[in-house]
Amino acid sequence: MRTSRIPLASVALGTALLLGLTGCSDDSTPDLGELGASISSAVDSAKQSADAAGVAIDDARAQLEDLAPDAKAAAEDAIDSSTTAIDDAKAALDEASAAGSSTSAAVTEAEAALADARAKLDAAAETVDGAAKSTLETLAAKVDELKAQLEATQN
Repeated sequence: MRTSRIPLASVALGTALLLGLTGCSDDSTPDLGELGASISSAVDSAKQSADAAGVAIDDARAQLEDLAPDAKAAAEDAIDSSTTAIDDAKAALDEASAAGSSTSAAVTEAEAALADARAKLDAAAETVDGAAKSTLETLAAKVDELKAQLEATQN
């Protein structure tokens, strides 16, 4: 009984080694050049989203003039928060691009700042209507897009 286990264990070990070696063929190993290009592409897309969000911020600031004082204060806070979060995202993307890696604490912090900005934009949009509401909602969508792009750089 004992002798039958030893050959069976040897067969299992040999099979595992064979499967391991065939799984390490050139077709299955990641190409570092392709990986770097993928990271670079994701970072470039996220930078474009950050630029688009910057334009939406300019549009939102233009809508502040006609708002009631309370609504204007909430909108200004949301826009300022968005501006800071977008700037943080751009800095994180620059850091990721320079390091050749998209995994960084700065990207994670930028994602959190964008989520906070989004919440403030939602709250501010609830206090206004018309063009101001539409502009804040557009900015919120741009913030969401940038956050999604940042998340894509992490994958």
